[in-house]
Amino acid sequence: MAQRVLPSSQKQTVILRSIKLTSWSKAGASAGHTWRTTEVPHADKTRTHLNEDWRPASSPAQLRAATEERIALADNFRSNSVLLIEYIVSANHHAFIENGGNLKWKEYFKDALEFFEGKHGEKNIVGVNVQLDEHTPHLVIYTVPLVNHPAYKRQRNVITGKENGKIIRGYRMYAVPARTSLSASHFIGSRKKLRTLQTEFAEHVGTKHDLQRGLRHSAATHVTTKTFHQALIKGLSKNIDISLKDLNKKGFLINKESDEEYVERITTLIHEHYQPAVAKASLYEIEKRRACEMAETARRAEENLKCETASHHKTKQKLSEITEGISSSEISEIKRIAQKFRYDRAEQEREARLAKKRAEQREAAREQQQENELVEKIMRLDAQQLAAMPVLERKKIWELAVERADLEPTLFSWIDSGIFDHNGAVVENPIKKEKAIKNISLNDQKAPLTPLFKSPEI
Repeated sequence: MAQRVLPSSQKQTVILRSIKLTSWSKAGASAGHTWRTTEVPHADKTRTHLNEDWRPASSPAQLRAATEERIALADNFRSNSVLLIEYIVSANHHAFIENGGNLKWKEYFKDALEFFEGKHGEKNIVGVNVQLDEHTPHLVIYTVPLVNHPAYKRQRNVITGKENGKIIRGYRMYAVPARTSLSASHFIGSRKKLRTLQTEFAEHVGTKHDLQRGLRHSAATHVTTKTFHQALIKGLSKNIDISLKDLNKKGFLINKESDEEYVERITTLIHEHYQPAVAKASLYEIEKRRACEMAETARRAEENLKCETASHHKTKQKLSEITEGISSSEISEIKRIAQKFRYDRAEQEREARLAKKRAEQREAAREQQQENELVEKIMRLDAQQLAAMPVLERKKIWELAVERADLEPTLFSWIDSGIFDHNGAVVENPIKKEKAIKNISLNDQKAPLTPLFKSPEI
């Protein structure tokens, strides 16, 4: 069959698909297809040895182990989390140099991998496989969608005290620690993000290899391998079916052949001569669907163009209303004034940001000073004074003493007093408790005493 030849002026398009793998069964099925541990009818087994792995993982089990190792870093893993994003990178069949084009698959796929390493991080890409045993070369990338969130400070409106029976509120800054989350939606969570991904990939990778982006706002959908083969088998089974009853007629029998042998020979002959035509005809429904999708793509593009044209017309009309009857020198003066307004507004916003930052610094310094003053007061507190305080205030002081290294001597002096338990609560009868501890130590020197307080790790 003759190959389809495209006009020399028509660029080939990049092909990029992304799939969310939301369970280990889906990830295992995909990995089984990638590493041929399951049957792949359209793969040429004599060429499977040409496939390449660009990561240590080379089997479904190894892919799962590498994935679990990265997922362990996330702090938000749930049973319905997306475990992996599978990217499939390719181009039109005739774009590759092996099929008459100019595209070198190894250079193209290396640039594609570098693109996704920049987007996800090299360590989060746990599986990379180049498949050369199918009709068109393609690259399969498995990435764990981890997102690193840096530490930052958050401002909150909180109660700061009371005055004359009224609650006083104020803003406080709280430190939010750095964290790592598992989030596929961060990368491909909306149509806009998917369109942006297609555009960025075409600009950063495709253009280097003389490839272009596919149609924007396309209505086309992917035809799965399963659907393609089902249509093919259905067409062959319906159109090639010769039975013994149909051929068992006088004048068609050869004395040296049985009826079964004759039918087998005729059926084989028809398969050899008409199989390509029948296969092509059986794919009519798929081609018809594609035609409808292209028509829908054209309709969407036309609607989008109409909206943009209408928007541009409104903008032009508004500008005409503003500039009508004004000389060019006056327009230049208006532009100068507008530029001055923009500059003044930018300066005001900058001053506002600086003022906010200074206020935050003053607030942080004030809070630090208050805490330092509180620490100095705590250092002067003995155990009896602490025990006499209200429960909530004593608890707050105890927690602060546990957290700060400079309050460790004070904390141990409170513990040694025997007045408090390990949580800072006052014991019911400290004298009785002290006597009981002494009796244990005198009667049984070998009996270990459980410490009242485990010193904090600071």
